[in-house]
Amino acid sequence: MNSETRVRSRFFVYMAYGFLAVALTGFSTTFFLPLALGSFDAPAVVHVHGLLLFGWLLLFLVQAHLIAARRVVYHRQLGWAGAGLAAAVVISGIAIGFFATRRDLAAGGGDFARGQFVNILIEMLTFGALVAAAVVFRHDRETHKRLLLLATISVLAPAWLRFRHLLPWVPNPFVVFSIVADAVLLLAVAQDLRVRGRVHPAYIWAGGAMVAVHVTELLASGSALWLRIARLLLGESG
Repeated sequence: MNSETRVRSRFFVYMAYGFLAVALTGFSTTFFLPLALGSFDAPAVVHVHGLLLFGWLLLFLVQAHLIAARRVVYHRQLGWAGAGLAAAVVISGIAIGFFATRRDLAAGGGDFARGQFVNILIEMLTFGALVAAAVVFRHDRETHKRLLLLATISVLAPAWLRFRHLLPWVPNPFVVFSIVADAVLLLAVAQDLRVRGRVHPAYIWAGGAMVAVHVTELLASGSALWLRIARLLLGESG
């Protein structure tokens, strides 16, 4: 049993490093490189959201290391800070959605920008819901850590979508990289099958719901309902 727990704990550490690598790579051309060159021009909320998001990824990494090192007390003490950090990520992410959509509409983005705006809101709420569920299940460590893993997979979708700047030859990048983002879940499922011989229910019901939400976003982003919601929230008439 100790050997099995040790393998599972290291898996979350490896995943945490992978998440950080995805974020650093995905945002390299749209954030880090322009920032280094002094050409990144955006309001403070963009910088704040970026700081909060990377703070979440670093916290996930630290928490995974603490569990792997059996420092559970420190892990729990940091847990409530993580809940507050997640709430801040959601709030700042929604603010980013409003900023980016109004910017894109001014640039002629039209209904595509409106549809993506609704998707941004849904993504933030999905992340927040998964973290909230993890807090509720904090005394069930197996469910708790899997919900946090799912939350991090979900919140990294924008980083994956920015891989289109690094791989411009990929067709239908929004579809392809959205699929890749959710396919990360298969690594966790495979690990469960390898170590436990079965898939944990959290990956089935919460992971399945996450994927269903993302599929709905892809299919409905240009629908009349999405556009109506966007116009209502943006205060547009008509």
